Amino acid sequence: MKKYCIIIIILILYGFRLYAQPELRIVSGQQDTVRNAQHFFRGMTAPNSQLSVNGVSFPVYATGAFAAEVKLVEGQNKISFVVRHEGKETLSDINVYYLPVQAPRATSIFEIEQAELIPNMSMVYPGDELKIKVKTLPGCNVSWLNGITLQELPQQQTNGMAGIYQGRYIVKENDPLLASPIIVTVKNDEQSIDKEIAKSITVMDPLNPLYVRTKGDYPYLNYGLGQDRLGGSKIGYISPGIDMKVLCKVNNLYKVQLSKYHSAWIPEGEVEKPATQGLFKSAPLTSSWSVFGDNSYDYVKISLSDKLPYRSFQEINPARIIVDIYGVATNTSWITQFTSLKTITNVNYEQIEDDVLRIFIDLKSKQHWGYGVYYENNQLVIRVKHQPNLQLKGLRIALDAGHGGEAEGAVGTTGMKEKDVNLELVMMLKAELEKQGAIIILTRTDDSDISMLQRLSLLNKQKPDILVSIHNNAGGNPITVKGTSTYYRHIGFRPLSTAILNKLLELGIQNFGNIGSFNFSLSSPTEYPNVLVEGLFMSTPEDEAKLADKNFRIKFVEKIVLGLKDFLNDAR
Repeated sequence: MKKYCIIIIILILYGFRLYAQPELRIVSGQQDTVRNAQHFFRGMTAPNSQLSVNGVSFPVYATGAFAAEVKLVEGQNKISFVVRHEGKETLSDINVYYLPVQAPRATSIFEIEQAELIPNMSMVYPGDELKIKVKTLPGCNVSWLNGITLQELPQQQTNGMAGIYQGRYIVKENDPLLASPIIVTVKNDEQSIDKEIAKSITVMDPLNPLYVRTKGDYPYLNYGLGQDRLGGSKIGYISPGIDMKVLCKVNNLYKVQLSKYHSAWIPEGEVEKPATQGLFKSAPLTSSWSVFGDNSYDYVKISLSDKLPYRSFQEINPARIIVDIYGVATNTSWITQFTSLKTITNVNYEQIEDDVLRIFIDLKSKQHWGYGVYYENNQLVIRVKHQPNLQLKGLRIALDAGHGGEAEGAVGTTGMKEKDVNLELVMMLKAELEKQGAIIILTRTDDSDISMLQRLSLLNKQKPDILVSIHNNAGGNPITVKGTSTYYRHIGFRPLSTAILNKLLELGIQNFGNIGSFNFSLSSPTEYPNVLVEGLFMSTPEDEAKLADKNFRIKFVEKIVLGLKDFLNDAR
């Protein structure tokens, strides 16, 4: 019995010893196989422990989070973690296999490895050019469209890659070759293989062209086919109810004609087909103009014979709004300007192309305070906001807490969620600004999943003087990629973003930059100065530890308030 008691006591003591050992939990980086020799781990242990990975020391922050970098060799790598805390030690080994990314190789078996239209056009006109690229076994006979041969490119044009074939085809009227499935055929001396790359391609009738009409609250135009995580580079929002001729269709994007020499791309979901198609219209002309003001805005109203596409942009030094109207020639003999104007000093125009009219609107203040462009029937309206009182008291400030609900945003090493940090910072900022007498508008007040369109709609109704959107960043090297940054889309709103960034940098945090032309939904409106603040990098334990510190959050919010004050002072 005594023997058993001793054994039990030893086991209990051993259990206490294990319990006292510092925790070691790998949060990211524990993959079986990786493709990059520079590999990172993020994890958790006891706060302020001593950590080494393969004999190299890395800091552990007050949150218990750490990040470590290792250089891998090709094949199996043993990664050894050692954590020491209050005289206790935890050891752990992890195996990671490094398999470098292989350079593209020529196809080695008889198959069609790749076959695609570039771009993937599904609607075309006679005279358009189709381009095709095929990757298959070198030295084959490759054809499409019922026997049209493709040429194998010389290897000096393909970085040494054999088996790349290309071809072009000019679309014909009522083209029978495009009415049935588009087939690529590859043959050699022994065998043949086919691959369908499209069911068919629609050839449109030049005498009865397809038109689409913008719809919804926020239709928009893109410059090109390029895509990124924010959806491709946007020209800007335009009004619903504008008819535009379709030039072609690529995937879910229509290429539409703006004027003789200008085109743009619009998503299929942003348009509908008008009731009538193919009817020609008289060449659109401008007629009367009216320029006047009320208590809140100045207006430029231009009468047109049709709703036409447009784009707008800002200029600075001096402040000026430029609006291009596409597909129109001026027939304006005078511009009536009333003495009720408060922010517009001059309006002029220039017919910069036969069918592109450029509107120049000069502003009294050096700072842009926002403008909107929209239609009232066939009258294009440019509504320019008056400068508000340049103090926080009485200023209508919209605060946007990024993400929410199922949209968690970034998640830190400790499990901290960006959506929660954003909301807490916004509520703290709200309290500080209300102390200064500001009127606060919130896009969300709880853990709700609010879409970008819902946020834009709310802001459009509330008409803020300024918008500050709060996010926190993630990505990249979790040791060196850190710091704060501010973002703007329109050059006239850059002073707001720089003023806030300059104050935040007084906290001693790293400068991740002031980023312009940012293709973010809440940076797109022209109606009010707006800024996106990316606080710190939640994926970097050093930055995450700062965000976890209540005192840091207080100082962070105070600096944003001071940045807003600097912006208003500079605007004077």
